[in-house]
Amino acid sequence: MAVLATDPNSPFTGGAILGDRIRMQRHALDEKVFIRSMGARGHLGGLSLAAREAIRLLGAFGFDQVILETVGVGQSELEVAAVADTTVVVLTPNLGDSVQMIKAGILEIADVFAVNKADIDGYARVVTELRTMINMAPKTNWRPPIVPTIATRGDGIDKLWEAVLGHREHLESSGRARELLERRLRDETAEVAAEIARERTRRALEGDPELAERLLADGTPYRTAEEILDRKR
Repeated sequence: MAVLATDPNSPFTGGAILGDRIRMQRHALDEKVFIRSMGARGHLGGLSLAAREAIRLLGAFGFDQVILETVGVGQSELEVAAVADTTVVVLTPNLGDSVQMIKAGILEIADVFAVNKADIDGYARVVTELRTMINMAPKTNWRPPIVPTIATRGDGIDKLWEAVLGHREHLESSGRARELLERRLRDETAEVAAEIARERTRRALEGDPELAERLLADGTPYRTAEEILDRKR
């Protein structure tokens, strides 16, 4: 089992505390367990830009399962749904999660819901709201299960893992696993191509004063961008 935990970086110093790894110290020396914290380094989406390559590398090393933890889910930190086979959304009572669900579109990305701190007041309300929203959503072949957990005692973790495995079986039996892989590779190829084009553009503008002058004269980037992309390497 491998764990990749993403932490936000300071916008001023660029540093990251990487506290996720510290919180998992009691498992750091477990046999066949690898834990790595990664700074987001300004990358939007809730993951590090290097997360995809890290997953591929861990697979090459023989890890059967990789757990991705995001910096947290807001209105734009939803990239994990395009990277992971199964997305688990963890909610807790009394923290305004019902509003967050509506704002961030969490209902659309969750394959499994875990309602943590199930031993405190407000748990039943969160579950009721989740069920209502799931019932109102368009019908699909997979209905996200809602699993209560109490992380401090380890309660519900087995059932949560069973739900994850159940979703994996659903992907395999329905053919969705291959569809997700193809979509993931297409998206990643587009991102790589965009990064290559961005780097080529930077080099062209820095190394060609005439091009930079024409850009200033035009006052708009479109013609200059097309010219750079049409050039042979």
